[in-house]
Amino acid sequence: MLLELSGGPAGHAWLRAELPELAGLFTRFAGDADSLYVLAVNETPPTAPDRFLLRPHVDRRWLGDDGFGSAPPRWTTMVYLDFPSAAIGGELAVFPRGAFEASGPVSREGARETVERHQGLLVTPRPGRACRLSGELPHAVLGYSAATEGPWRLAIVLAEFAREPTEPPPRGLLT
Repeated sequence: MLLELSGGPAGHAWLRAELPELAGLFTRFAGDADSLYVLAVNETPPTAPDRFLLRPHVDRRWLGDDGFGSAPPRWTTMVYLDFPSAAIGGELAVFPRGAFEASGPVSREGARETVERHQGLLVTPRPGRACRLSGELPHAVLGYSAATEGPWRLAIVLAEFAREPTEPPPRGLLT
């Protein structure tokens, strides 16, 4: 699921009416009422732990039918809702700003070596853990191994954008 909504009272009211299960998390992690937010719910099945589920990328603002724009968010917050207790892998990898500017497309294979080579930080998946990172930082999701009949990796991603993408984003990673 992917949607865009405002951080103001109208956006909060719409979310409470349409998706009450997500309203509490949105209220907890949304910041500026004048911001626009992209909210995604991602459920991913087990794959190889040394393969990127989502290759290194910087979140962008959704622009309706036109696809994704070029403005990075101020912040991106990722919250783990569920993750198999016996799984191996599944980390969020956060990279230094500009880590991939000279490298071109990154292969899905050899993810762990890519994280090490580009000095990425790995955040271990744990239900209830929230990770907030500066919107300009490249990040990726590593695969994981687990029983396919159990729970899958379930996460919410909330990206906060300025209405007019003219402000420099804040820097850093908070977990």
